[in-house]
Amino acid sequence: PMLAQIPHLLLAAHVGTIMGVETNAMQFYPDASIPESAVHPGLYRRRDGLIDLSTVHGPGFGYRLNEISRELPTPAAQFQV
Repeated sequence: PMLAQIPHLLLAAHVGTIMGVETNAMQFYPDASIPESAVHPGLYRRRDGLIDLSTVHGPGFGYRLNEISRELPTPAAQFQV
């Protein structure tokens, strides 16, 4: 779910020896990726067994983070170097 879906699907799309990808998190955790699916609806909704990668473009694996409004909780711990 969430952003982890994107590199998972990109790998499958660009490696010629992988002929499919298991992408079923959305059926077990449908609400987990709501912010991401607003920007990349075709990645989180299968149609006839297919996903749509057309919204994945730009820097950072095409995540388009500046368009995804995900609020994360305060970190439980911080590490300093």
